[in-house]
Amino acid sequence: MRLGAYLALMVATVVAATSAQARDGSVLIRGARVFDGTRMLGVKEVLVRDGRIVAVARRVAAPSGIELIEARGRVLIPGLIDGHVHVFPGAQADALRFGVTTVFDMYSLADRATIDHWRKQRTSFAQVGEADTFTAGIGATPPGGHPLELFSEMPKGRALPPTLAPRDDPASFMTARIDAGSDYIKVLQDDGARPDRPASLPAFSPQRFAVVLTAARATGKRVVVHVQQLADARIAVMYGANALEHAVCDVPIDDALVAEMKARGVAQTATLATYAGLAGADDARRLAADPSVAPYLSARQRGMLGLVWKYPRLKDFEIASANTERLAKAGVTIIAGTDAPNPTTAFGPSLHLELALMVRAGMTPKRALVAATSAPAAFFGTADRGRIAAGLKADMILVDGDPTRDIAATRKIVSIWKNGYVVDRTAHE
Repeated sequence: MRLGAYLALMVATVVAATSAQARDGSVLIRGARVFDGTRMLGVKEVLVRDGRIVAVARRVAAPSGIELIEARGRVLIPGLIDGHVHVFPGAQADALRFGVTTVFDMYSLADRATIDHWRKQRTSFAQVGEADTFTAGIGATPPGGHPLELFSEMPKGRALPPTLAPRDDPASFMTARIDAGSDYIKVLQDDGARPDRPASLPAFSPQRFAVVLTAARATGKRVVVHVQQLADARIAVMYGANALEHAVCDVPIDDALVAEMKARGVAQTATLATYAGLAGADDARRLAADPSVAPYLSARQRGMLGLVWKYPRLKDFEIASANTERLAKAGVTIIAGTDAPNPTTAFGPSLHLELALMVRAGMTPKRALVAATSAPAAFFGTADRGRIAAGLKADMILVDGDPTRDIAATRKIVSIWKNGYVVDRTAHE
């Protein structure tokens, strides 16, 4: 999808009589119904010590001096995970204010020092002001291929990111990505063509695409593949993709692709929030006006949600939504991802819109919640998050309403905890 020049850049509500501000990443939450990332457990008590969940039970003895949160009538869910973003400075702080405690970056120019900082944070249980970050680093694309068309405004002194030319060795390219800090491998295949318009970008030939995918898979890392056309999706699935990034949007998917994805365990990250904006829908503007969202938006977030695409494409959204519904009904793993910062998306709030669009596309609210919690955690092998269970990171959200029945309840945030500390939701410009 189109990311613009961004890619070239690198008071929680108190619900108890006592303060909700945990001083040491420790808290006892009482009375809330708990959705653990896979199912609703009913009313439980959740004990957090030093940033880690230590008990989820009907009754938990309160340690002396611990912060007590009375949450009767509310629902506690895991911190949300955005499975497809492109980070730039400030993105992770924006995300965290809306309960997005982890993001999976799908192409960035972050240097090794930045990636090492991200790695250090996500293994820490200290108080932090940003979502944890995993990254693909730079993806494999041919010279001039997507997303190189977006780099017309490179910072002074910065070279264009490396690409994979016809004579380049794919295995060497993959090794360089891992050495640079990539947590998983991204491959991009997109010539921009649709049934109503010709190709506009260089792309790998089908044969070369297969070779690149094979080299990516040989690294042992997860392989996530940007495709939007059915023909490319078929090749990606056949030659080792673990996930398709973006729903196919040129034509309806066929039975063969659905069956192959299910058989091979290939996941789908649909990025419907970006497709909706591309279609000219007003969902992002209505999101920005939502009284549960508006008070916590920064000026930058409001501006991003108010952007418009120069050339709207309604059909892409309609086809992408229908294809997502079909895969979901077939039992294919769906991962929630926004593709922020595309026009009409903002880090954090747009994941709540993504969930609503997934439900609109036929998924149940519970299935949508799974797609933003336990499903991406399991897919990427990050077993320390995405669920509410003993031993895991204390990344949690307390909401009014039941999001397993009404997905809009995820926006009605009462408190957010990151590593057991309450998140300050004040927007800082």
